[in-house]
Amino acid sequence: MSLPAPDRVAGRPASPGAGSVAGRFSAAFHGFRRSWSRPQPERETSLRQMEAALVLLICASVLATAILADARIALEMRTNGPTLVRIFERITQLGTSGYIFAISGFLLAGSILLQKRGYGRRCDVALAHLAGRAFFVLAVNAVAGILSQVLKHLFGRARPKLMDIVGPFHFDFLPWNATYASFPSGHTITAFCTAVAISYFVPRLRWPLLFIALLVALSRVIIGAHYPSDVLAGVAIGIGTAMLMRRAFARRALVFRKTAQGIQPRAFGRLWRDLRAPADQATS
Repeated sequence: MSLPAPDRVAGRPASPGAGSVAGRFSAAFHGFRRSWSRPQPERETSLRQMEAALVLLICASVLATAILADARIALEMRTNGPTLVRIFERITQLGTSGYIFAISGFLLAGSILLQKRGYGRRCDVALAHLAGRAFFVLAVNAVAGILSQVLKHLFGRARPKLMDIVGPFHFDFLPWNATYASFPSGHTITAFCTAVAISYFVPRLRWPLLFIALLVALSRVIIGAHYPSDVLAGVAIGIGTAMLMRRAFARRALVFRKTAQGIQPRAFGRLWRDLRAPADQATS
């Protein structure tokens, strides 16, 4: 399932007031909660072992990058010209999570409110799927953002601008100063988890979105906000969060479903066609 139609939860008839704004959101929330509480069992032991090995490899790569490259590259970035820095200061804003939450939240709310407005059953189902996809992007960013903040406060790594004072490996446990929030790169996490999440639904945008995410990651080093190891960790966390969230949703038949070809979005290839149906009928 995707997020359920707001007038129906688990096949039950609509309750009084289900057509109200509060009723629509309440029905969607309870439908999601029921599905989330019933995950399908996982039996992919070999996959778990591969993932554990991959995590160890990523950790080793981050550590090696920190030891071999962080200080040297941070020093080289200080020689960047002001024009280059200004360009990448603009690019780095693409990794700000606020507008991602705003857009996905707007699509989620709009898709729920537009259901049962006389556009037809086919369009209502498509809107429910669109709401589910918007919610997935929002949820991935929320989980990744929380994880980012937890790690930043646990490590409390000093940013490159303090390297001459405290060195590249200074850590303060539970700091409340953003100057000690270098590891991992939050902008990079946001850029990559969003790029991967959207690419699940629109595969043709995968490489353009990943290229933009890569520019955001590079911008964090170029403007001197992070060390390369901070960014590398951000890439891994962003991609990993999106992948794990997709699996969690698929186990509950929410937004995604498991097929012989792997995990696929529900209504894949039909959603936008079904959303256009009312407009096509009106012009025919």
